[in-house]
Amino acid sequence: MTLRGKVSRGVFWEGGAMLVNRGVGFLVSLVLARLLAPEFFGLLAIAMLAINSLVFLQELGFSSALIYRQSDVDAAANTAHWTVIASSVMLYLAAFILAPLVAQFFRNPDVTPVLRVLALTIVISSVSRVPYTLLFKELDFRKKVIPEFVGSLVGNLCAVLLAVAGWNIWALVAGELINSSVTTIVMFIVSPWRPKLQFEMKLFRELFGYGKHVAASQVLIFGVTNVDDLFVGRMLGDAALGYYGMAYSISNTPATNITRLVTRVTFPAFSQMQTNAARMRNAYFEVMHRVALVAMPIAIVTIVFARDFVTVLLTDKWAPAIVPMQILAIYGLIRSIAANMGIIFQSGGKPQWLSSIALWRLITMTALLYPAIRWGGLIGVCVLSVAVAIVDFAISAHMVNKIVEARSATYVRLLTPLFVYSLVAAGIGYGAEQVLLSLNTWAVAALAIAGVIVVAVYGLLLWWRDQQVRTEGTKLLVWLKNSRSQRA
Repeated sequence: MTLRGKVSRGVFWEGGAMLVNRGVGFLVSLVLARLLAPEFFGLLAIAMLAINSLVFLQELGFSSALIYRQSDVDAAANTAHWTVIASSVMLYLAAFILAPLVAQFFRNPDVTPVLRVLALTIVISSVSRVPYTLLFKELDFRKKVIPEFVGSLVGNLCAVLLAVAGWNIWALVAGELINSSVTTIVMFIVSPWRPKLQFEMKLFRELFGYGKHVAASQVLIFGVTNVDDLFVGRMLGDAALGYYGMAYSISNTPATNITRLVTRVTFPAFSQMQTNAARMRNAYFEVMHRVALVAMPIAIVTIVFARDFVTVLLTDKWAPAIVPMQILAIYGLIRSIAANMGIIFQSGGKPQWLSSIALWRLITMTALLYPAIRWGGLIGVCVLSVAVAIVDFAISAHMVNKIVEARSATYVRLLTPLFVYSLVAAGIGYGAEQVLLSLNTWAVAALAIAGVIVVAVYGLLLWWRDQQVRTEGTKLLVWLKNSRSQRA
């Protein structure tokens, strides 16, 4: 199979599984939001913040180094496997010891037991890290999505059942532990790779030599994307962090998942194009176009329908999350469109550029968060995040253009039509919803019908005006017709 075919197949499996997983996760989040108080989500966010701050030191960038590596892969995989497990055990011990200090910082003693139990996911997930990475390297996304789907499904269902049973915060913790455990077990069932008792210091140095730049950038990016949680939790409390976390989760779920999908599918492919700038440039803008096709309407719809969505589906107790959700939708859109910029840096042999960009973002966010919260509370944090993201996008685009020899005008040509189509579709959908509500239609039904109208209008505009969408759609229709004929 050609590289393009492998990437397309990877997008199909990875995107399909992600759509199902996140759809189930989204529904579960709505159920849990109605069952549990915002304070429990804030408490979980504090524990996850502490854990995630350690997880980036778990594999030292070895996953990216394995994907990039072209020789002695099996020996390198064994070296990476035992390194990741050893580092994970040490990180768990660190989390266990430091838990009381984290609780003291956030002025909440309940953080200590939650963090100590939840940190077990660090060790559990480390066992399947390398086989997970090797499936990425081979672009075998069909096998990779099975463990994720099964783990997410079982973990989410258990969390809901335990929440109904009155477990409160421990329902959320148990869901995370079950998810990690099931994912790890199923990963070893579907993966053909088995670890050997092999560790070579030479390979460790080579993997670390490449991975240290990626790991450094990941740590810095984590700091950038989570330092706001740190300030909000410390200055405004658990409830505010719960509102902020819910707003971020809903408005940035598309961005998070699109970034994850693009990173996982395109990095192995771009790594194989590293000596061909023209080929990499065409692939880069093709990926950006396809990402924006999805991300742009989601961001516009989130802004337009946020208030109705929250009051109808989450109830009024989540009302403080509405405006932050609308502002963070812009942040999520920028993240989505910029999803493959970091991949260009890595594939182009410039992983250190990731660290440089992330460092200035971290310094800027840390310096301005305190006055932003004092000035505008949650809204101030959201405005700051958007402003920094805009500047970051401009800098990253300039550096990407050097690698792939692109022009800035191409970004405007790609994104402007999609913005117009999205705005028109959202406006028509919102108008239809208001008409239905004036006729005393059930609010949930009016919201659902408006969503269908938005999708239909946006799809028609794309088919009418976007040549690439029309070409790909025609190919898909022909393929479906031929498949139906063959079965007949």
